[in-house]
Amino acid sequence: MAENTINRIKQYLDYKGIRVGAFEKVVGMSNGSFASQLKHNKTIGVDKLENILKKYTDIDIEWLLTGEGDMIKLDILRDTGEIYKKTEKITEQAVNYKDLAEARKETIESLKKIIQHLDEQIAVYKQNSNSI
Repeated sequence: MAENTINRIKQYLDYKGIRVGAFEKVVGMSNGSFASQLKHNKTIGVDKLENILKKYTDIDIEWLLTGEGDMIKLDILRDTGEIYKKTEKITEQAVNYKDLAEARKETIESLKKIIQHLDEQIAVYKQNSNSI
């Protein structure tokens, strides 16, 4: 089966540890519709893609549409703000605890990536400082 946008979405969900049911709820898809599209190797509508990109702001659009580049974009300031907004929004909506736990898990994983990136920047800075 050739990799397409729907397969890349599934790859992203697996990478982030997001359940398909939670994903469908967040992007406004009916229960089981994503799994059905994936199973039958269907396409996904532009309206759903827009919702996905609004809700999951760390997905690189070029990767999602073409498979080229990195799955996750690293725009630290925007991503950090979006992570907190997503967690706050879920808390405000008083959704069930599983969804809240899922959002917090996403937040932790995203923050780990940001910390790793900052550690790498610090190491480069130290290396450059020592060579002066």
